[in-house]
Amino acid sequence: MGKTNVPNARERILQAAVRVFAEKSFEGARIDEIAKEANVPKSLIYYHFKSKDEMLDVLLGEFITSYEALLRSGSDGVNHGNGDAVKQRMNHYYSFAMANADLIRVMFMESLKKSAEKPIMYRVVEVLVDSEAEPAADDASSDKDRKERMVGEFFNGVLPLFGYICFADSWTRSYDMDRAMFDKLFMDVFSAAHSGYHLARGGQHQS
Repeated sequence: MGKTNVPNARERILQAAVRVFAEKSFEGARIDEIAKEANVPKSLIYYHFKSKDEMLDVLLGEFITSYEALLRSGSDGVNHGNGDAVKQRMNHYYSFAMANADLIRVMFMESLKKSAEKPIMYRVVEVLVDSEAEPAADDASSDKDRKERMVGEFFNGVLPLFGYICFADSWTRSYDMDRAMFDKLFMDVFSAAHSGYHLARGGQHQS
């Protein structure tokens, strides 16, 4: 039992991996640094995970699962043409993003790699769009609608929010701005822009 007697070892390792990946980058992180951060022996990491890649895969899988649950919990009865409803939903997304800030930084960095065949951030917007799939008259119309929504949600929702997570600390340091003020300014701008996108989209569907 010597390998497994550390309480919540697997979760501690994963959370330590997120912190180290966010600070050092995934490629720059070392297993011994993760072990030190988690306060566990290096051998225990290899007991639970084969490699850094497996740790990252697990973390991303858990993120997507939690994100899908968030979308399901907020999908019932949402009128996307209602600005207040959209703003409320954006607040839920914001809270979720802040709770996963370090992992989002890792996702952002990994997605920016030129060699990335399909950036993980694309998976986020796919899950979002598919959770709100609307019936279409035919397959061609459905495919066109999905592509339009993918572009709209990614560049008006996912990318700005992930960018905020990644740059908020350096922005407030560089411009000597109070963090609470910055957070409020961002949420006001983000909510207005994203609500405007949904309102415009709702108008297009009504016309």
